[in-house]
Amino acid sequence: MLLSNVSRGDALMVAIKLLIISSVASLNCLLIQHNIYTKANLGVQYINKDLVRFETINFIVTILNIVAGAFFLIVFIVWFYRAYVNMQSLDTRLHDSKYWVVFGWLIPVFNLVMPYRLLNKMTISAVSYIHKNTTTRLQKFRSYWILLIWISFLLIYLLRIYQYSMATRIDVMYIIELGIIINALSLLTLFVFASYFNFYRKMEALIYKLEHENKEDNANCIELVRE
Repeated sequence: MLLSNVSRGDALMVAIKLLIISSVASLNCLLIQHNIYTKANLGVQYINKDLVRFETINFIVTILNIVAGAFFLIVFIVWFYRAYVNMQSLDTRLHDSKYWVVFGWLIPVFNLVMPYRLLNKMTISAVSYIHKNTTTRLQKFRSYWILLIWISFLLIYLLRIYQYSMATRIDVMYIIELGIIINALSLLTLFVFASYFNFYRKMEALIYKLEHENKEDNANCIELVRE
């Protein structure tokens, strides 16, 4: 039986928008920080009070970005779990346990592959279901969407590890520039994911509608037989 995933989808869309806003703010702070260090190296002097104010703003933005990221991850897992369970009830080829959707993020090494694998299989299953059961022409599914998301996720993950491990060993300007690259890549990944998510939500709504129409038809047939 399919259960509605609309409210979870709405919450995830809000989470995506919040994360985009906080990521833009974080990137802006890094660009300002880079500008400050560049001018300071050229001999420009700043008022201490202004620097303290900027550091406070930067700290607040960083915290908000972390909170937005955590909120996004939690809501995404909740939405992903329901979406996967719904498709699993329609397609027996989705034999991977639904619990991998949750625990696949927690197990080292598996968390780099399993979420991508399940998301890809679920999406292909949804596209296949619609092609078999309707004549609806959907926007063409681009498999590289999920591949790009996965590659970007791995790249961001590795760059973050490198950034933290080298933070005390190399020039601060290099760390800031690395942070700018990571934040820009994160934003690009978010936009790609938002595009994919909008595509999947349309499929999800269509599948839900089809299943309920089929149930109504079956119920009508049963009533006719009884009569």
